[in-house]
Amino acid sequence: MNIAKSHRLFPIILAGVLCEPILAGEPLTAIEVFTDALNPVAGRAATITVYHIDRIARLQQALSKDLPSDPEAAKQTVLQRFQRLDRQLSGELENAANGLLKAKQYGIDRYPAIVFDGRAVVYGITDIQAATQRYRQWQAGEPRS
Repeated sequence: MNIAKSHRLFPIILAGVLCEPILAGEPLTAIEVFTDALNPVAGRAATITVYHIDRIARLQQALSKDLPSDPEAAKQTVLQRFQRLDRQLSGELENAANGLLKAKQYGIDRYPAIVFDGRAVVYGITDIQAATQRYRQWQAGEPRS
């Protein structure tokens, strides 16, 4: 093997060696967080989806703020506000709608809630590390501390 080829293979081999301890551990877990603006998510995970399920209600409040008392004028004001929605807000609303749908599918009846692998839920916290610890304890059959 010549030097040029070995220089190209070295990063690949090194990446494989360095990633081995991570990949040999626990399998990656899909984590879905259902929360609102008052309960921000603490921590990070590789496979996490955060749903801000109160975003639609917050938009309704914003659209309704300071509306004229005349119904026709209020309708026009709301339509103008809708036309100014940007793509980021549209994405946030889509996220909220998807979150509400998923929450219903999972049978989640309150939030904050963190769902692991679509089959286990931890209620009342948004700290990813603490919720993951509880999930792993449940998987191992350990009592909660």
